[in-house]
Amino acid sequence: MSKYQHASMYCYPGTDVLINLFDIQDEEKLKELEKVYSLLRLSELQIQKPADPMDVEAFLAIHRYLLQDVYPFAGELRKEMISKGSSSFAHPKHIETHLLKIFDELKEENYLKELPRNQLISRLAYFLSELNALHPFREGNGRSVREFARRLMMNAGYRLDWEKVSEPAEIINAFVDSFNKDNKRLETLLDDIVTP
Repeated sequence: MSKYQHASMYCYPGTDVLINLFDIQDEEKLKELEKVYSLLRLSELQIQKPADPMDVEAFLAIHRYLLQDVYPFAGELRKEMISKGSSSFAHPKHIETHLLKIFDELKEENYLKELPRNQLISRLAYFLSELNALHPFREGNGRSVREFARRLMMNAGYRLDWEKVSEPAEIINAFVDSFNKDNKRLETLLDDIVTP
């Protein structure tokens, strides 16, 4: 059963396996390959200086970089509806407009630079929750949003270390709450992992 609950233009016909550059049609093998390549690319990003400003082009570039080895759609906004469980994400015809709105707002706030830390945490949670609700990519949204946040915080003079979260489910649960308009758990999580 598809985690996105419908047939996808991004999948091989009759399967839930995403069309990929290796033409692997076994979902488990593809997930393993995707994990290996995206971890490699993530480790490369960890040692690169972030773009400044962390604008919409920088955000799309993160997705492209992380998934470039595996998927032909790396760095592209999705073109179909997706949902997980009972949560449906933004309609594709609204993604670009909303994404630009989010990044215009982030620019107006000077990419969160020079904010007092308590305000910074609250605004970071807000922007991450907006990007999560948008879910602009067909695959790799969480990884891209987390790496974007890490780089955004670097430019603001902070360190954001997702590795400090002992259970990955804590991150997922915080984002689920934020999708339902409650950022408290996400703010608490970020407060623990964002340091000067």
